[in-house]
Amino acid sequence: MSIPILSNFPIAMSKGLKKNPISNSVVQRPAAGKGVAAASLQPYPTWSFEFDADCITGNEATVSSTIATFMGLHIASNGRTFPFLFLDPQDSTVTQGTSAMLNVTVGAAAPMGLKGDGVSTQFQLARVIGGIGYDIIQNVVGTPVVYVNGSVTVAFSISSTGVITFTSAPASNALLTWTGSFYFYVRFDEDTLDCTRVYTQNSGKDIWDVSAIKFTSEFI
Repeated sequence: MSIPILSNFPIAMSKGLKKNPISNSVVQRPAAGKGVAAASLQPYPTWSFEFDADCITGNEATVSSTIATFMGLHIASNGRTFPFLFLDPQDSTVTQGTSAMLNVTVGAAAPMGLKGDGVSTQFQLARVIGGIGYDIIQNVVGTPVVYVNGSVTVAFSISSTGVITFTSAPASNALLTWTGSFYFYVRFDEDTLDCTRVYTQNSGKDIWDVSAIKFTSEFI
């Protein structure tokens, strides 16, 4: 069974999209409040999403209607049971300037390094936010365009989790970048949907308000 995709739900009709990066840290604060010990259990973020959708037309029996498509997605996911892919309409594209590739080759001298070392061949697609924060990209739309020192290369393969394997190891200090689009791999937070149907006698169409749509991304 293929993973369903949420890409055309009219988020623009919502009041706004709550979107938050999530980290997972353990912090031990001594009684004196000095020398706090902290460790990150999750070096790269996952993301939480929440929004409402107002005045969505359609009904359960109209296959092509937006509300039927969305309800079908929730049912196919069995609520929180199975994940799906979410295309954020305003955050789904990576450019060369915002891209990164992290060294995940077993035994690499600099694990998660950002450049070639002349030996390593496997690199995880990622992006950089604000110039300092790195975000893992595992679900690419189609095939990304990959660059080594600014030149396009096709001498690579890509895994289902966004790991690029180069045919030959990029040279030492080679800058590795890419461009493409991506999905968030997410799971509903609730087993139910908060949907209200309003009957409109003049147009004969049903109008729905869907509240508190919540889902959270995860790593594969």
